[in-house]
Amino acid sequence: MAKKKWGQNFLISQKVVESIVQAADVKNGDSILEIGPGLGILTRALLDRNSQVTAIEIDPELCVKLRKRFSKEERFTLLEKDVMELAPEDLANLIPAPAKVVANLPYNIATPLILRMLPVRKAWQSLTLMIQYEVAERICATPESGKAYGPLSLVGELGFEKKIIKKIHPESFKPVPKVDSAVIRLLPRESGLPPEDEKRFLKWSHLLFQQRRKTLMNGIRQHFPEWYQNCGDSLRDEFGLRRPETLDFTEWMTLFSDYLQNEQNEIC
Repeated sequence: MAKKKWGQNFLISQKVVESIVQAADVKNGDSILEIGPGLGILTRALLDRNSQVTAIEIDPELCVKLRKRFSKEERFTLLEKDVMELAPEDLANLIPAPAKVVANLPYNIATPLILRMLPVRKAWQSLTLMIQYEVAERICATPESGKAYGPLSLVGELGFEKKIIKKIHPESFKPVPKVDSAVIRLLPRESGLPPEDEKRFLKWSHLLFQQRRKTLMNGIRQHFPEWYQNCGDSLRDEFGLRRPETLDFTEWMTLFSDYLQNEQNEIC
């Protein structure tokens, strides 16, 4: 049974497992980090592809079962740890690069874990993750997607090429969750920003997205009054009455560049 505090829903569909392994393009000799292996159904499939699997599991009882199940597997390493307690740099150094992340993530850690992996994403070739479908939609959303588009969409655009591979129905898990899931593939990419500016961009854009139904100018006036005072006229000419949810990623990046330039030079 799943333990509610860890949000576990164990994958039971072999067909879905094969979909994940195929999406991850697991090849002979690949180095794989599996987060939350549960009872080991995905682990078994990864090992069957002759990959080196390092699995990290928080549940002591599951760790006992996993050690027993894979006791004869030389290519399997189990770390009994809470992945959310690892600093990003420690997470990136769990296994040597190049490596792939393949995981059926507990719903309650998917978003914070992706945020934690973002600054060290270059440690991995790819991340193939089973997450809640709603979260996958938000990561991949564009302004045309409607209400799914928001701060998490900018996280996705900032760090990854992203694609929803497959929608997964609740019956593929035990216990059966109340929501759909999705297999999503993330390929790390450069944003063009230094790491510190990436952090600033995410905090900055999150503030402006807080009141998504109000105009962008209202948010700038409220959260960045000096910028508004210095550049209000030019910003108004460019964005008028547009709302945050209508700006695509390129526009967000251009606006952020203007914000940084104003902060450095106090001119527009």
